Amino acid sequence: MNIDDNVPPPPPAKQSARARLGTATEVSRELAKLYREARSGKIDVADASRLANMLSILSRILSDSELEARIERLEQRGIH
Repeated sequence: MNIDDNVPPPPPAKQSARARLGTATEVSRELAKLYREARSGKIDVADASRLANMLSILSRILSDSELEARIERLEQRGIH
């Protein structure tokens, strides 16, 4: 008998759900989910605040990227 036989196995690794964050709508949904989790006490408000800040930055980046793509399409058409 091995001494490790009496030790229970570790719990399975917690899988984190990967949120889709490719559009402003998806970021908005994730922000709303984060708000609900913080309000319900599921996650710490300080952690939620930091994550919300990151989502806000991501939202601005997505908006800027969309604007850049629109400008590029207009420039390719020869409209200035």
